[in-house]
Formats: sequence, structure tokens, C-alpha cells
Amino acid sequence: MTAPRMQVTRSEDGKTAILSFLEGSGVSGSLSLDEAQLSQLIASLGLAHAALIEKRPPAPIAGARFTPVYTTHWALQIDALTEGSMLAFQHPAYGPVGIVFGPQDVEQIIRGLQKQRTMIRSNPQDASTPS
Repeated sequence: MTAPRMQVTRSEDGKTAILSFLEGSGVSGSLSLDEAQLSQLIASLGLAHAALIEKRPPAPIAGARFTPVYTTHWALQIDALTEGSMLAFQHPAYGPVGIVFGPQDVEQIIRGLQKQRTMIRSNPQDASTPS
């Protein structure tokens, strides 16, 4: 693995992100990015990453690290192309994210949610908190 060539930190006032080029990157200096600029950079990097891996099968999810989202806005709608369902939500790190579940996935999710509803909880409030 190659050495890091840049790092991103938050400014002291918390209003911008600072992208600094590290020694060995071949570039010197830093860029100050506001929230909109940082979001655009994240989206551009996501598209670039997707293009780099488009011919590979999806990586296994078992053991993968991820950042859960506990509070967000979300929407569920029918995906006409696949006859499945699309779940879209606002991820605090990546912005809007959507995933399409095909009919077989939907059935598996329904079974999982129904099983979750049958769990016995000692406190009814526990149903609204992450386990």
C-alpha cells in the first residue's frame, strides 16, 4: 500500500474542511473547502471509485467496516426498472444514498423485519434504540 498523499481536517472555526497535501505527494499547500465544495468532492470521488471498480463483483459485506446512520430522512419507492423497491436516505458522511432491492431481496427484508417485531423487549422504549 502506498503512503498517504493528503489528509483532510476540520478548520479551527469548524466552518470548513482543509485538504492538505502531504510530503511525497508531489504537491504542496492546502485547499479550504466549504460544506458544498466538500460534498461535491465526496460525490466526485465516489463516482470515480465506482468507475474504477465497475467490472469487479461487489465485495463481500461480511466483516466489512461501515458507519451506521441512526437519524436521517429516508424514502421508499417502487423501482419500475427492476420491479423492486428503492430505499434512499441521507448519509451524514456521503450525502444522499440509494439502494434498489429486487423482489427476492424485498421478501428477505420483510421476513427479517417480521422476525425483529416478534422480539420480546423488557422495556417498550428499547424498540426505538439501536441494539
